[in-house]
Amino acid sequence: MIRDAARDSSARHPPPQCHPGTRIEINKRIVAWFYDETKRELILWIYGPAGVGKSAIVQTFADVLASAGCLGASIFFSRPNGRNNSDSVLITVAYELALRIEEYSAYIGEKLAFDPRLMNASMKEQFRALIIEPFVEKKVGAGGKAWGILLDGLDELDKRDRQREIIQLITIFVRDHPNVPLVWVISSRPEPHITNTFKQRRLSYKFKEEYVPIDSPEACQDVERFLRSSFKDIQQVEFPHIVAKGWPEEIKIVKLANAASGLFAFADVAIRFIRD
Repeated sequence: MIRDAARDSSARHPPPQCHPGTRIEINKRIVAWFYDETKRELILWIYGPAGVGKSAIVQTFADVLASAGCLGASIFFSRPNGRNNSDSVLITVAYELALRIEEYSAYIGEKLAFDPRLMNASMKEQFRALIIEPFVEKKVGAGGKAWGILLDGLDELDKRDRQREIIQLITIFVRDHPNVPLVWVISSRPEPHITNTFKQRRLSYKFKEEYVPIDSPEACQDVERFLRSSFKDIQQVEFPHIVAKGWPEEIKIVKLANAASGLFAFADVAIRFIRD
């Protein structure tokens, strides 16, 4: 499996999260969509440029589902940290599902004991054995609550063809089996091969989209709110003995917010540097 890629892994601490008071509207829409029992779309694609805070949005949603007992699996891919092995994606999903769904755990334990070669099977065969067979043929979780499966940073996986295959397998699955209690969230940059794959799949299955822009008014306001809150913590909580009141000057906060232009990654790195 892909180690240290889960929502609560210590290797990801502190994980990226939406700062209090930011990304309120998009978080509301995602939660409302997940709990809407009449929804047609069982897939949500969250996309946008690097550094806009997609992982923070997915992390925040994962925490919401975990608190409600509805998180089936969450995998946060990362190329720099080596959490991007395409061959281990479905094994990792299965592992997390087995931790949370007793009936699924019993199935998967028996399945792997009977055929351990499944660990090295093709992605298509793993999807059939680990997802289709238990949830469609064995009807694991039928009639119960929906479970969210969150895949963050799909473009970080090491093989582009596997990125496309994951999208294809999931869209075909939800199209053919709309009553299975699995809801999928995929986030990525809008890389051409991913965007084209989603566009092709849209012809046969409608999915929900959330675009996260860089410099929208909401993003710029959220970044400024994050900067002001972080400066307040630095001055009043972390270093009140060496940082004077009224620091930093208003004009410097405005300049930094303008420089960030709605890019959370910029603001986060700036705050880390200033804090250090």
